[in-house]
Parts: sequence; structure tokens; C-alpha cells
Amino acid sequence: MRSHENLSKKSLYLDERIDLSGGTKGWDNKSKEKAKDLPNFINATVGTARNNDGSLLIFPTLLEEFGKLSGDQIFAYANIRGMPKFAKLWKEDTLASFPADRVERTDRLSTLPLTSCGLTGGLSLAGEAFLDRDDSLLIPNSRWGNIDNVLLKNQRLKEVNYELLDGEGQLSFLDLAEKIKILDNNGKKFGIYLNFPNNPSGISPSFEQVKILQESLSEVTTPTIILLDDAYEGYVYESDVINYSLFPHLVGLNENVIVVKMDGASKRYCAYGARLGAVTLGFGYEIDEEEKTSIREVLAKITRSSVSNSPRGIQEAIINVLEDNGKQTKIQQERKIVHNILSNRYKNMKRIADEKETKLLFPIEYNSGFFSYFLLKNNKSATEVSKKLLDKGLGTVPFENRSNGLNGIRVAFCSIRDEDIEKTTDILYSID
Repeated sequence: MRSHENLSKKSLYLDERIDLSGGTKGWDNKSKEKAKDLPNFINATVGTARNNDGSLLIFPTLLEEFGKLSGDQIFAYANIRGMPKFAKLWKEDTLASFPADRVERTDRLSTLPLTSCGLTGGLSLAGEAFLDRDDSLLIPNSRWGNIDNVLLKNQRLKEVNYELLDGEGQLSFLDLAEKIKILDNNGKKFGIYLNFPNNPSGISPSFEQVKILQESLSEVTTPTIILLDDAYEGYVYESDVINYSLFPHLVGLNENVIVVKMDGASKRYCAYGARLGAVTLGFGYEIDEEEKTSIREVLAKITRSSVSNSPRGIQEAIINVLEDNGKQTKIQQERKIVHNILSNRYKNMKRIADEKETKLLFPIEYNSGFFSYFLLKNNKSATEVSKKLLDKGLGTVPFENRSNGLNGIRVAFCSIRDEDIEKTTDILYSID
């Protein structure tokens, strides 16, 4: 037997099911190759915010802090749980984004965050800690593809889809509420994946819509684990949409519900490659500090036995910023600049698209995040449409899974130059 044939059964299982040529990274690579031959090619594949010159939109204050760090601060190991000072300051920074009347209660019902290797690492941690193989996971059919890899294919949870978008392209929790009832009646622990602003659809709920979700969760009688993916938290561009995490609206609803909030530096501080995530646990009942620490320690043990710990340099830099009131004010101003740039691109994209007609694309009512999202009419293949768009000079990411009805095109307006917004829309609407 040749040596590579000694792969474990799980390795062979993943090899057969995980395709690295597709998804965001795969289509980004295709776009970069096509750009070599096509001048003025527009790459709208990756969810990274960029300046009009193509460079990353970063926070100068955070970059400056890296230059001040010592070698030990950058290269030494960090605490498995995350640096204690970082955990404290990150939680304070998070709580500050919530309505004042929800801060004390949310703080009381939640743990300090534990660091992870990016938000993806946080998802893996949470899945391993709280869900067992063959547990059901309620998951929207409009979803980030790597969720399937991490939770469905790697941890082998049972996929139960819910419709996030109704026939009008509006967000709806009605199907989710119905599926929660069905799984609750089975009497077996299950998980729910929530991601707002949603990737790929760029949609977030209103306060009224969240009430439907709260009512459903307040009635469950079996252990329920909410995996709350807050990657794009705060990037909201309409006044009738919740512009912070759903976390303070979901903790304390029911003693059977645990909420696992996953966020990180990638989007909050535009530090994508720093690979620093944070995992915070929220409970449905009063829990003392000793028990909070004990449960958090379970995550620390999983961390130690998998990736060992998370990067230190980015934690040190964020600590230095959040400890200094002047620097904290500056970075809030820088965050607002990035938000305004993306908000303007969002508004221009919607305005120009509203002035055009298409027989093929159905733009959903997105209102937040980094992406525009278009469903396909006439049963056209999203993958085939993205291939045609490549040839026309536009890189997009298709989301296609015929088994659950997913069939759409994601356009990352966050990385499109302002002057290319109209050209992007022209190319999109030229496909028939």
C-alpha cells in the first residue's frame, strides 16, 4: 500500500466532500487569473474592504500600534484563553455597542470572551464543545459556504435548512420558527446558526422581526445552542435595522438556550489576516462566576488540544488602543470612515441597480454587510452565470446548492472602487 493511502477514514471522507477550488477563495483565484488578460477587471469576490486604489481599508491607529510592539509582544505565546486584559477590554468594547438598557443584564448573563484563531476557529470550538455528531443544525440556505465544511462535513452535524428569504427577497423568521418547533418536539438537543449581517445575502433583521425569533426561543423545552456568527456586526446602512449583535436580545430568554457569540478583529478592526476571533457564551439564567469560568475552561481545553493558542501581536495592539481613551476615540473615528465608505457604495449600488432592468437577476432587499446578492430567475445556474461574468470582466462568487434551493450570485461591493460601481452593475445586468 502506498503511504498516502494510509489516510484516516475521516481524511478520506473530507477529501471526497470538501472542494477547495470553489467558494470565495476559489473564485478569487479564478478572478486573479482572468485579470491578467483583461484590463480593468473588477474583482468583487472577497469580503475585504478596500480603498479606491485597491489597498486594504485599515485603521491607521492600529497599524501604528504594531510598530511600537516589542519582539516579545509580537512573537511570544499568548495565554491559551487569550490575554486576560484583552478579554476584559474586548467585552467592554462589545458591550459598549449595545443599547444602554441591555448592557448590565447582558454582562451578567455572559462570560468573558475566549480567543480563537479567527471566527472560523470559534465556530469549530463551539461546535465541538456543545454539539455532538448527528445533532441537528438549523441552518439558512443562504449561507457562507465554509459553514458546511466546518460544521456539516467536519463535525458531521445533520443539516436542517430553513428559508431565510421569502419570495419577495425579504428576510423572514417564519420558516425558522416553524422548524424550531419541529426539532423541539423531537426532544433532542439541536443547534441554530444565525449570521447577521448575513453572508452572502447582506441582509439583517428589524426589531419586529427579531420578536418572532425571541418568541420561538422562549418556548423551547430541549437544549438549544445558538451559534451567532457576528462577523459583519455593525455594518448596517438602514435606520430600521438592528445595527449591533442580536446577542443582547437572545440571552436570558430561556434556561434551555445557550448563545455562543463569535466575532473578531477581521471586520471590527479590519485586521483580516491577523486571525483573531473571540467566543463569548451567553446563558438563559443566572449563573455564578465559578460556573462561568468552568464552562469557559472547556473551550480552553479544546483550544489547547487543537490549535494550542491564538496570535499575540494583534491582542497586544488592541489592548494598547482600548486602554487609551485618545486612541480609542481615534479608532472609532477611523471605523466611522470605513463605515461611511461602504455605506456610500451600498447606496450607489442599490440606486444604480434600481434604475436598470434584468430578465435574469432578482436582487434581494439587502440592507447591511459587505455584499449585494442576486437570486437567479428561470432556474439558471449561478455557477454558469459567474463563469460568464468572469469573461466579461467581473469576478463574483456563485452560491449554488440545488438540494436546498440555494442559487444566487454574491457581489462584494466592499472591494469595488467607487468609480466602478456603475460598470459592475452594467456587466451584471448584461447577462441574459
